Amino acid sequence: MTTQTLNIIPLAKIDWPQSLPKGRIQCGSTSYLAYRARKEKKIPFLHFSSFAERTGSEISSSESNAASYSKKQSDAKKTIDLNTLSAEQLEELSYYDVLGGIKMHSTPEQIKRAFHKACLKYHPDKDNTSKESKNNSGEDPVFLKVKEAFETLSDPQKRKAYDSTVDFDDSIPSPADVKDDSDFYRMFGQCFERNLRFAAENDPDQNQAAAARKKRAKRGKAKDKKKSSDPPSLGDDNTEIGDVHEFYDYWIHFESWRDFTLAASKITDHDTDMAGDRYEKRWMEKEIARKAKALKKEEIARITKLVERSMSLDPRLKREKERVEREKTEKARLREERLKREEQERKEKEEKEARERAELEAREREKQAQSKLKKEQEKKIIRKSRQALRKLVLGLYENECKTDNPTWCSFHDMNDDVEMLCEKLSAVELDSITSEILDASHLIIVSNKANDLRDDTAKAMKAEERQRELLRLQAKKKEEAAKVARASKPWSREEITALTKAIKKYPAGGANRWETIALFVNNLCKLQEPRKKEECIEKYNQLLTSSATPSDTQSQPAQNKTSTCEWNEEQDKQLQAGLAKYPASMDKNERWSNIASEVTGKSKKDCVARFKAIREALKKSKSNVD
Repeated sequence: MTTQTLNIIPLAKIDWPQSLPKGRIQCGSTSYLAYRARKEKKIPFLHFSSFAERTGSEISSSESNAASYSKKQSDAKKTIDLNTLSAEQLEELSYYDVLGGIKMHSTPEQIKRAFHKACLKYHPDKDNTSKESKNNSGEDPVFLKVKEAFETLSDPQKRKAYDSTVDFDDSIPSPADVKDDSDFYRMFGQCFERNLRFAAENDPDQNQAAAARKKRAKRGKAKDKKKSSDPPSLGDDNTEIGDVHEFYDYWIHFESWRDFTLAASKITDHDTDMAGDRYEKRWMEKEIARKAKALKKEEIARITKLVERSMSLDPRLKREKERVEREKTEKARLREERLKREEQERKEKEEKEARERAELEAREREKQAQSKLKKEQEKKIIRKSRQALRKLVLGLYENECKTDNPTWCSFHDMNDDVEMLCEKLSAVELDSITSEILDASHLIIVSNKANDLRDDTAKAMKAEERQRELLRLQAKKKEEAAKVARASKPWSREEITALTKAIKKYPAGGANRWETIALFVNNLCKLQEPRKKEECIEKYNQLLTSSATPSDTQSQPAQNKTSTCEWNEEQDKQLQAGLAKYPASMDKNERWSNIASEVTGKSKKDCVARFKAIREALKKSKSNVD
């Protein structure tokens, strides 16, 4: 913006020139900058601000209140003269009216200018009429009221407490006052609009207001940033149900900046400025804070009562509740029909399965009966064939016995052969043999057939025995290979120690003893290749036969045993450093494990033995000195 330097020339009215150079002057006062910031929505307008923009239902719901409020303020500003009021009337005036009827959202600069104007008008040195109205103490009550108003409104905290109670209607519409829907929207809309004055977003402290808006935005109730910047309105009968729920959700989580400190001080009749000492002042402050907290609870209860009463009378929520009930009823009806249909289908399915199962059982019974009949017929046939063979062989054998060259030496041999044939052969084969005997008229066929059956049976038994022997040899080879593999994997000192502990912990006679011992060794040593119970048993047998101590005889030769008993000077220093580093207050096992890690080439057992030897030597030397 470009500016032009103007030469200001003092002129009389009659000497005013016809034309003067024109220029643009940029407004830069504090009040103007605050107005521009609110106009550009960088900071919000205070509630009932005449500059705030409202649309739709907000205009209809707050238009009458705003108009009456502005008219009241303008009328009071025009008509009120403090000198003409009585003490009671002066006491009933608000501080804004005392300072000339300024507006509640006035800036500190505007309040200061109003105070200066009031001082010029009501100061005892300027106002002659105030001399007559002085009280007994010689003070002017009008000017004292002006001074009190300025002191309160110029202090942000006192002004916040004063604004919390001045010119506000705490009443809640009664259900009896709501005759129809239009009454509900009008009365409750005005009530909610009034209470928006104390919304946290309209906090006079801009930092607190910004924090409240940020907290509300985090809840994610608004769909966009523009909608979340302003509190939702009650709306009308055409408002969508989602917006209605959003409105009530806002008021359920409503946060008020209302401060009841001033009201509490009046109720308790405590004035901290009149306290005799700091102890009395602190006591007054505690009493005021306690009462203010109780009033704050009452305020929260009042807002809760307003929201609950509005929700109970809201026709939109009633319609929504009826709709939900209808949907619930419809869902229940559909569910009941679905259950009936499923029950009918289930019954039909069970009946169908029962019929199929009955048909299947009938077919199975018929099949079993036919199979039984067939078996019985086969039994009759084979029994008949066996009887025919026995009768034929017995008759021919009796005839052969009369000769000098019978086929069998005895009756028992003949009976054994015949019974073997009857047991091993089928009815067809028995009938075939019977036919051959009748054609040949001699019994050598029966003997040869029985011998052939014995040979085949013997061959089968020998083949089965050979197969079992082969399997046994293969299993033996696998076992030997497994033993060789287990023997090739040496046992470490820790494993042998763990095995010894497990054998002591789990004595003989327990269930699954060696499986438990193997599991104990594997868990304690945390082996990558776990030991099996066979390896544990084999190692235990080796230890019993050799009567060796728990050590690895393969990986730890005898020369290592002598080396563990030998300590050099460096190892002794490391042992002493470890004893100093890890105190005796530690866990014994953990302490000696840490000490052994500090000494190179020595185990925990070696370190303990060395410490005991040194301790015994010191005791002996001390006893000798004594």
